[in-house]
Amino acid sequence: MLETRHHWLPVAMAIYLPVSCFITYSIAVGNGNVEPGFPYISDTGTIPPESCVFGQLMNIGAVLGGIIIYIRYRHIQLHCEQTPGTQGMIRLNTAAYVIGILTVFGVSVVGNFQETNVIVVHLLGATLAFVVGFVYFVLQTIISFKVAALDFKIPGNTVNTRRVRVLLIVLDFIFLLLTGIFAQLSRSKGPGQGIPSRKWSEDNPGYSEHLVATISEWLVAFVSVIYFSTFYPEFKHFRVRPPKVEYYPDTTGNVMPTSTEQIPARPDRQTKYQTFTETNYV
Repeated sequence: MLETRHHWLPVAMAIYLPVSCFITYSIAVGNGNVEPGFPYISDTGTIPPESCVFGQLMNIGAVLGGIIIYIRYRHIQLHCEQTPGTQGMIRLNTAAYVIGILTVFGVSVVGNFQETNVIVVHLLGATLAFVVGFVYFVLQTIISFKVAALDFKIPGNTVNTRRVRVLLIVLDFIFLLLTGIFAQLSRSKGPGQGIPSRKWSEDNPGYSEHLVATISEWLVAFVSVIYFSTFYPEFKHFRVRPPKVEYYPDTTGNVMPTSTEQIPARPDRQTKYQTFTETNYV
């Protein structure tokens, strides 16, 4: 499956996370734990049982995102290794990979540390997921333009794909700004003493500003997963093979599985590994 279907992972990501948010939203509204409309995404996963569902769904989404980020890293790395004089690109790709992993780690933190329990950690996770995530998308957009100039071209990295990525990071930046600015404006006005943000209604002061902030946050999340889906045209042109298993030389007298391919041992060993399966990135 991994060899032929991995190109659907970005599309699955673009569908999975919005559906996950709507699931927890429906549960929270049905239980009367949030006001209908546009609460903050985190508000839909604050109170049990939706907090349990939210945390699990975010963990799965973080793993899915991590797989996509790793495949993207290895894909760009392959093209850089085939082209002389791309050390700067390799470093940029590595930096993007690290930042991408921090992004999906933030998604997991947001899901598991509710704002009502550990607000500082929750806000740290939100910063990693949204702000650091924005940096990841910027770096991937830069990489898209840089690899277009390589001799070893990336199929699927078209002009339109790059234009869509530029548009998405511009929208992401605008919605991030709106979220931050109007979140502060709304909190300076309301919702009122002892009223949590998840219970903010149109009868409370600052509701208009609150609505702008929450809608912008939802749009940031949607733009982020749409950006991941832009990897689809590139992912469908290559395959990823499963990792291979190599045995150290057997010293117990057992008969070890053999293969038609023999891989040389490390320099400090005088024998050869026995290999189960072939592995390669194509």
